[in-house]
Amino acid sequence: MSNIPLSKPDLVQADMDAVMETLRGERLSQGRALLEFERRVAQVTRRPHAIGVSSGAAALELALRALDIGDGDEVLVPSFAFPANTNAVIAVGATPVFVDADHRTLCMSATEAETKITPRTRALLGVPIFGAIAGLQELIAVCARAELPMVEHAAEAFGSTLGPDNAGRFGRITALGFGPNRPIAMGEGGAIVTNDDRLAILCRAMRNQGRTDRRSFPDQSPDVGMIMRFACLGYDARLAEPLAALGASQIDRLDSILERRTEVARRYVRRLCAMPNLILPSIPDDGTISWPLFWVRLSDRFSNIERDALVDGLHRHDIGAANHYPACHLLPHVRAAFGTHYGQCPVAESLSDRTITLPMYTSMSEDDIDQVCATLELLLGRIETPTRD
Repeated sequence: MSNIPLSKPDLVQADMDAVMETLRGERLSQGRALLEFERRVAQVTRRPHAIGVSSGAAALELALRALDIGDGDEVLVPSFAFPANTNAVIAVGATPVFVDADHRTLCMSATEAETKITPRTRALLGVPIFGAIAGLQELIAVCARAELPMVEHAAEAFGSTLGPDNAGRFGRITALGFGPNRPIAMGEGGAIVTNDDRLAILCRAMRNQGRTDRRSFPDQSPDVGMIMRFACLGYDARLAEPLAALGASQIDRLDSILERRTEVARRYVRRLCAMPNLILPSIPDDGTISWPLFWVRLSDRFSNIERDALVDGLHRHDIGAANHYPACHLLPHVRAAFGTHYGQCPVAESLSDRTITLPMYTSMSEDDIDQVCATLELLLGRIETPTRD
């Protein structure tokens, strides 16, 4: 039996050639590859400004700081999501206000979000869970009524669409990430996109220690130096040229990558749809999902005990699986700092206890998918007496 990892990047010779070209050049940061990467990210997201940064987490923190969110402020945060969202809010000194999940979209519940807005609320963090952007449409309506900016964290959703909408266009400012399990997998790296000129200028400065350097003459080569100027607090959040080149090269194949991932997802759905104890994701007819992972949810007859046993069992068969995502209001450092507790976000807690992510990558064969599904079915059949809540 072959090893089937949870994720695997889609790399071709052109990607490797693009990286090697930067290593043969004279600049490893802030060069032509970065500009090309930013141009392509802006094109996909249909935003005028794209700012490449060192990671998705850096993109999110810089986006919050660009909106001047900090001490004394509150930000609405989804409980069912990757902890990076919560950690970024804490890092800027603001208070995360946790909102329960919508059981249909898995996104933050728009109905509950509206009830959590207070005079201290400065933003809503909209996160398309597992790359599906459907829930953002309801959340942007909440933001419009409350006159709040949405900070869209679309790290999992680059390339996702729904009708005329696409990831990256919902937020006043959007953070993107290109980690190892993304369709565009740079290992590390991120970007910020926006249509706000002021926010774009500020983010470009902050990623480079707050610098707004000037050149001595208009067409001066950046290799000969600059007159350094500093406009604000900043960070070392630059995106290295090899990673920018890798990302730009992969974006050339984005449509084919997403098409292949959708084929894998459809095969999973066909193979698993007859299993009564699994809830499967919906594949939209009028849009695309980036499919960073494929997820299934156990029925409410099961608990996290059986879910974890299934993940362990898949691992013993050398098959990738994970328990995405924790309920973030129950993270130890969050409970200690903010007094959050069980029962606060019951839908998120249920999703956290019962969701399993399965292998997803473009080179998965039908045999690979069938092997994952057959093993999951076998393991699920061995659980004779589910634990009830």
